[in-house]
Amino acid sequence: MEKVKITKNQIISELSKSPHGKLREYLAIGQLAAQNEPDFLAHLIAWDRTHGQIRDAKAALPIVSLTVPGFPQELVENSLAHLTFLNPRELLKAYRFALDVRPVGHIRQLKRVIADYLHMKEGKKWDFTAIQHRSVLKELYSLVDVKPGSDRVNVVLFGYTLDERLKAKEEGRKPVKSPLPKGSVFEAVANLRNMSALEAAGTILERKIPFLIAHGALGEKIKDPDLVLALIERMSPTEVVTSTKMLEKLGVKTVPALRAAFEAALKRAATSKKNVLKTTRAAEAISDEKLKAKLNAVQEKQIQNMSIEGNWLVLGDKSGSMSECIEAARHVAGTLAKMVKGNITLAFFDTVPETMDVTGLGYDEILKKTRNVSANGGTSIGCGLRAAMQRHEEIDGIAIVSDGQENTPPLFTDEYRRLLKISEKDIPVYYYHCGSAIHGWGDSDLAENMKKSGFDLQVFELGDDVDFYSIPNLVQSMRTNPYSLVEEIMSTPLLKLSEAFSDGNQED
Repeated sequence: MEKVKITKNQIISELSKSPHGKLREYLAIGQLAAQNEPDFLAHLIAWDRTHGQIRDAKAALPIVSLTVPGFPQELVENSLAHLTFLNPRELLKAYRFALDVRPVGHIRQLKRVIADYLHMKEGKKWDFTAIQHRSVLKELYSLVDVKPGSDRVNVVLFGYTLDERLKAKEEGRKPVKSPLPKGSVFEAVANLRNMSALEAAGTILERKIPFLIAHGALGEKIKDPDLVLALIERMSPTEVVTSTKMLEKLGVKTVPALRAAFEAALKRAATSKKNVLKTTRAAEAISDEKLKAKLNAVQEKQIQNMSIEGNWLVLGDKSGSMSECIEAARHVAGTLAKMVKGNITLAFFDTVPETMDVTGLGYDEILKKTRNVSANGGTSIGCGLRAAMQRHEEIDGIAIVSDGQENTPPLFTDEYRRLLKISEKDIPVYYYHCGSAIHGWGDSDLAENMKKSGFDLQVFELGDDVDFYSIPNLVQSMRTNPYSLVEEIMSTPLLKLSEAFSDGNQED
């Protein structure tokens, strides 16, 4: 049977999306990648560990690669090695996914790697790991049927010593519970509920108790401003943005000290490149406009930490029934405007372009400038490009947000051919495809025309229900040289298990 063909850029675009926990959505495209481009998929897994925004991809792709018969052994080792860099929660997700898809011939190997991972974690930083992932670690030990390497680990996770566990099994009774290690952070967490608010706040700060753990242990005390202040100071950048709605209920808008601490925490979050997608989701969930504005500002600073070269033209479809494309084009332009070092032109089109310079503007500013843009009329994707050429704009890359159906000249492919001749350079075109193509009378399909003309088109499928959460991740994969990202990925070294488990090579 002939293999289904897939390009490296198709792999990148499809695996840049977030399935929101539905890891099976990676199977079809991931297995095609493993069959057609095994080396590239292996390097993509390696590249994704340090550059990727989607946690689901980091958990799913190594497992998907193991489901393909004949996937080379050295690449299997790379997949297994990258699983060891997941935190316990993500590793549990990956293993449960593996139990679901049953990668033939690799389950035992996977269990050994997880057992080694668990024993490696029992080192100096184990308390820090266990206080965050106690229930998850317990489940992992049980699922892979491995015993902890020390009484301390056994007592914290299961409640009794190793000897008591064996003795109880021999005598056919339940093990007798042992007290938590005296003076440990686990004992401190168990006692938080019984402390005064000030004592609990001091304990949280002194013992560096993670926000979510402290929140769960405090009960009704969580409403005390001193405790909320301590919790904000202990929050990670991710926790700051994802907990904004809860913090709003706890008084960050109304209590001056809490508001100041929250704003300081947002400044810390703004320096991170890893929280852009979570910040987007958090902002969407907030009703308070001032807090929403603060989160949007954080997101824009996070996006600025990413970088794309060149001058870009964004063509947004505003023809009939294209309301979703209008909104998607705003998001693409707003994300590009913060990432790109050059200029950004946004042109909404039906049969006539409506053009504006959005260089440096955020999504909210673009929304204000385009609030009167509405969907109606015919479709000419090429008119926006023709207008840009008539203004003699320097164009290094083009992003099109449309369903791709043109029914009025000038057609995009014709104008693009002229642009390449005038500019005498390769100019990549990224196509954000909205909805399902509906061919009307006289309609001409963008993708078909580009293919017939021998032009490359990088396609991002947005579907009927656009997932705005994934747009920053798609945008950051855009390059003025469409092959430079592939080269960057292929230059990322693969990993061996011995390297993954070496001292100092694991992330906290």
